[in-house]
Amino acid sequence: MSHGTPRTILYLDHTARWSGGEIALLRLLAELDRTQFTPVVVLAEGGALVARLEAKGIETIVLPLSGDVREVRKDSLGAAGMAKKAVGAAGTMVAYARKVARLAKERDAALIHCNSLKSDLYGAVAGRLAGIPVLWHVRDHIDPTYLPGPAVTAFRKLARALPTAVVTNSASTEAKLFPEGAPPGRAYVVHDGLMAEELTTPAPEPFAGWPADRPLRIGLVGRITRWKGQDVFLEAASRLIAAGDDGGARFVLVGSALFGEQEYEAQVRGQAEALGDRIDWMGFREDIPAVLRGLDIFVHASVTPEPFGQVVIEAMAEGLPVVATAGGGVKEIVRHGENGLLTPMGDVDALASALAVLIRDPALASRLARAGHADVRQIFTAKRSAEAAQRVYWKIDPAARHGARRRSQPTGSSTGER
Repeated sequence: MSHGTPRTILYLDHTARWSGGEIALLRLLAELDRTQFTPVVVLAEGGALVARLEAKGIETIVLPLSGDVREVRKDSLGAAGMAKKAVGAAGTMVAYARKVARLAKERDAALIHCNSLKSDLYGAVAGRLAGIPVLWHVRDHIDPTYLPGPAVTAFRKLARALPTAVVTNSASTEAKLFPEGAPPGRAYVVHDGLMAEELTTPAPEPFAGWPADRPLRIGLVGRITRWKGQDVFLEAASRLIAAGDDGGARFVLVGSALFGEQEYEAQVRGQAEALGDRIDWMGFREDIPAVLRGLDIFVHASVTPEPFGQVVIEAMAEGLPVVATAGGGVKEIVRHGENGLLTPMGDVDALASALAVLIRDPALASRLARAGHADVRQIFTAKRSAEAAQRVYWKIDPAARHGARRRSQPTGSSTGER
């Protein structure tokens, strides 16, 4: 691109809830180079994300989409359910896509960037109608652990046919989406990252002992849902206490249930009550950095592979030693024995043993914490994520491809883009 007017990009998301994919989108857009690109976010509902985007000076448009389509649950997408939903939603989706296409033309958008699975579908149609490229940003593992089999098959086929390019938040997510290999020149890995304002905590000073004036605090932060493994965390805590290997620690649980997980939450509450005053259940919290700063050891206990693991880099950024499960994108963040410890998914004994190691060896915990703190600032920043995404934009923007608006761009990517 020349040094003229920045290219406008339309970002689509079907939800405005403050959840993982939407947090990652805000972080990406906060670090976007506004001399090259102007972001316009189009959300299908109002919600917490609107105010947070506007606070960053990002134009945000709420273009309502019928709740019957917006709130379709993934567990309803079996073979019969998917066919029924497709027939019922097709007209609504196409009508909505026309509105998005009209907006894209009015804003002279260079491309459409879709940030959620539902927006992928209407965004692809809108891109065809507007005659501009479409990028799918896939942040979920597209496999039977996340979606019913027929939906997995359909989405994998559509990912090869509809978007101009696909960005995933980890190599693990890319491998799940394209199990037979990613389409050459159309798939890119761009790890999520933290904004500069989230990276202000100084490196922890080396330490050889845990605080003597208070109990050690070991915590897990995340939505209360079975795949996040709160039950595994609490069972590991129970075993540590029973074996006398807990060092007098208190165990902290942060989060609440959403999306029909109340039965699992009741199970977890029962486990927590059995630990008595050794457990602090803090419920839902928005001030996660402050919560993390109140911990000494962070635990990630997911029992299915995580597509990326934003909370893991958040904990590292605050200077905490991390014990995480060895699955999915987390293995692209945590290097066992170097910047954290990894344990097999769902393995209570392994988690308890890893925690016992750190409790007994604070010097090791200190070394891991300092390495993780440095790695986040070197590798997992939103600025690097934005730079990698921008390189993808230039590759798929027809004006840039034909040299009409090209600006010199660096090659390669330390965020994993390829």
